[in-house]
Parts: sequence; C-alpha cells; structure tokens
Amino acid sequence: MFKQRRQWWWIVGTCIALLGVALVRLLAPEYPPGTTRMVIKAVGYSVVIVGLFTIPLAMREDE
Repeated sequence: MFKQRRQWWWIVGTCIALLGVALVRLLAPEYPPGTTRMVIKAVGYSVVIVGLFTIPLAMREDE
C-alpha cells in the first residue's frame, strides 16, 4: 500500500514540474515582452519548484 502511494507522489511531482516547464518554455514566448510574459514565467518557475518539492514526499521514511 505505501509503495503505491510513493509511486503516485513520484508521478504527481513529475507532472507538476513538467507543467511548470511547459508554461515557461512553450506558453510564455507566445506573448509579447512585458508584464504578462513575466507573470507567466514566474508562475511557471513556481510550479516547477512545487513539483520538485513534491518528489521528496515519495522518498520519506514510513513511520
């Protein structure tokens, strides 16, 4: 049971991080330089950081 939860944390964390990368690399360049592009990049980088912090949840010790 706990092994399956760990696998889901890996999958969820990876998907969140890849979503952030897609925001930064694919969506942001489509907008003209300015505030909108900066906001999309900031949100994208924040999503990547959240995804990378989610992955260690799969590696934590069971109590």
